[in-house]
Amino acid sequence: MLVREPQDAQNPAREESPQRAVPSLGDYHVHTRFSDGEGEVAEFVERAIALGLPEIGFSDHLVPPGLGDASAYGVPPDQLEAYVTAVRDAAARYPEIRVLLGVEADYLIEYEDALAEMLAQHPFDYVLGSIHFVGSFDFADEAKEHHPLWSDVDEVFRGYYEATCRAAESGLFQIMAHVGYVGLWGHQPSDAIVASEGKALRAIAEAGMVLELNTGGPLDPIGDMYPSRGVLQRAARMGIPLTLSSDAHSINDVAMLYAEGVIRARAAGYNTVVRMSDHAEVPLP
Repeated sequence: MLVREPQDAQNPAREESPQRAVPSLGDYHVHTRFSDGEGEVAEFVERAIALGLPEIGFSDHLVPPGLGDASAYGVPPDQLEAYVTAVRDAAARYPEIRVLLGVEADYLIEYEDALAEMLAQHPFDYVLGSIHFVGSFDFADEAKEHHPLWSDVDEVFRGYYEATCRAAESGLFQIMAHVGYVGLWGHQPSDAIVASEGKALRAIAEAGMVLELNTGGPLDPIGDMYPSRGVLQRAARMGIPLTLSSDAHSINDVAMLYAEGVIRARAAGYNTVVRMSDHAEVPLP
């Protein structure tokens, strides 16, 4: 899996600015040291408070046993209870901000039942659904950027969007994370993939899920947010609700590029986003 580097001042895409955060919006895609992020839960909460966010949701990786090397980026099974406790303790310790307990759960149909069992162990406030595998192919692995399977880009993309459909149909998730992540290396499919994208969006809509606008995408090789502008526009026309999230892996990434994300959401046709603490639609600033 691609591991994002911590923020530094030399990377202009991540440079601090007074407009980087939008105080009226929460951030629901945050990774701590419990999975592949850096920093303690409390540090992320304090960062969110400093930025003026009304709420923050934690979404460390939950990986079903047998799906890739879970220990490389997911919460180790023997640490899941500690993760839940840390988030719940932070919610009690910092009453000035709403702190939500979530996870980002990897989906593959072969492991759907195992994932359902894992999710049932704790009362998560929400679950992000994410696709990092097409079959057994871990397309997000840096070592596989030039894998022979990429010789048929359309086939990989079709597999990705089919998995997205199955994830939506499973009923396990409330938010679909970084739709289009399969393009992180910059591989370009043909126009034929538009039909697969549309099918995935319809599945998300029919499942009543929220679509994530992932503002952390510019840190990936593709250098752009997920989903693409075109997919986001179609989602807006279909009435799929939206939320913004940073996919932060360090405290300095919380709410990154939110101002730009708001501009993109508005350009696509969105006027509101979902507040995950009560699932209310709140106006975009």
